[in-house]
Parts: sequence; structure tokens; C-alpha cells
Amino acid sequence: MGTGHRIHAPDLLVPAGSLAAVGSALSAGADAVYVGCRGWSRDGERQALSPGQIRLAAAMCREKGAALHAALNTVPAAGEVSSFLATVAQLAEDGVLAVILSDPGAISLVRRELPSLRITASVGLSTLNPPEARFYRDLGADTVVLPTAIAPGEIPPIKAESGLRVEVFVHCRPEILLHGKCALPGYAREGKAVAGRPHAEGAGTLSSAKRTGRCHLVCRAIPLSRDLHSIEGELASWVAAGVDAFKLQGRDLSPPRLFELASRVRGKLDAAVAAIARTNPA
Repeated sequence: MGTGHRIHAPDLLVPAGSLAAVGSALSAGADAVYVGCRGWSRDGERQALSPGQIRLAAAMCREKGAALHAALNTVPAAGEVSSFLATVAQLAEDGVLAVILSDPGAISLVRRELPSLRITASVGLSTLNPPEARFYRDLGADTVVLPTAIAPGEIPPIKAESGLRVEVFVHCRPEILLHGKCALPGYAREGKAVAGRPHAEGAGTLSSAKRTGRCHLVCRAIPLSRDLHSIEGELASWVAAGVDAFKLQGRDLSPPRLFELASRVRGKLDAAVAAIARTNPA
């Protein structure tokens, strides 16, 4: 590839929807694991962990020399800001290395109140170019998850202008417009309360995945491609572009299925890094 510079070894970031899945991810060679924070994560309560489970997951990761990230990728309502911040502060105390946020205001708030906690700007923000990445850096993000619309050649200028770490999905399901940003009207009301979020009730809780985490996947009725987005067969070009972490999707996967997937990608990622190192010796 002739770049003439040393390629760093990127991280493999693996999802987990249970403590058993955390164990499977670590056994498969994950450098970091990400979990959903119950009440504040997209996918609602289906694959999210309770505070006690997150504390245990952080300890499991520490024992294996890995890091734990927690997704709080819904948007707090006006009356929830203080409870949201208290939740994030507890995560930091319990050993979570980074939080994944999808609201610019939340990024700014967490950076101001918890300056030592790492912040990842979620794929839900659909960062597409260097100025957008710089914007999230200035708000307080340390890392940005890029959407599937980005090509490898676009990564170096994004990193150069923003100085952010970059994460990309190895594979993920298709969504409307850009991965992580739903084009449907997302603020319909429903009566069911959100566990652990009493201040979100009022006239009925917001049913948008962006607000409560409950996604009804009505977009499945819209005629768009169902092909799985995957870069698993072209990891070398993304490593060479400077990706810092390769992220798997699948907090709903069973522990055995997760182990199989993460082990396979771990092997391919290590092979890609080794091949590039042979081509570009230090």
C-alpha cells in the first residue's frame, strides 16, 4: 500500500446484551465491549443492562485488560437532565471508560461535568465530513462513529481536521437514509412508561427510538435494500485509512453466536494488520 508509515493496531469493539455475552465477547478477543444502559439506550430494555450488571461487566473487562463502553444514545427530556447526568456519573464511578451519546447537548453537558470521562459521538449523529467531526470535538467528543455512507478515503481528512478517534461498523443492518438516523416522524406518543425514567411520562412517553429507546422498526415496511452492510472482506483498506476501532452490531445476539462472529472478525482484523505491517515495515 506504500504509505511508508507504521499502521497502529485498531481495537475490536464488540456488543453485549447480557453478562454472558460480555464473557463471550472477551473470550473472542474483544479489546472493548459496549453495552446499553437500561432506560437510556436505543433498543430500550430488550438488550440493556441494569446498573448492577454494568458494574459487574466493568469488572469482567478490567480482569481481561479490556474496556467497557456504555450507550446512552437516547435524548433526555428537559426534566430528565439531572437524572441523566447522575446516571452517567455513576457509570464513570463503576468503571465505564466511555459513554456513547447521540445528542449534542448531552455531549457538551457530560464534557463539562465529567471532564475525565471519554465520550463517543454516536452513529446516530451521522457525521459525514471534517467540519462536522470538528464540531463534535469542540463540544467534547473524543471519538466519532462514522455512518456507512463514508468511504475509506474520507477518513484521513476527518481525522486530520478533528483529531478524533474514528470507529466504523464492520457490518450492520440497513436503515433509512443513513445508518443511525431514522427519517420517520419520531415523536408520536404512547402511554407505556419508560422504566427508570419517571420524568419522561407526562402526557404519555415519546415512542421514538431517539427519545425512549423503543424502536418499533416500522421502516421495515418501506421498500429499501435489505442487504447487510459489510466491510468484513475489505478490512485492510479501512485499517490503512486509519480507523481506530472496528465495531460489531448485535446486542441481541446470543452468547454463542456473538463468540462465533467476534472470533471470526478478530482473526480477519489481525490478519489485515499483519499484512499491512509486512508491506509497510516500521
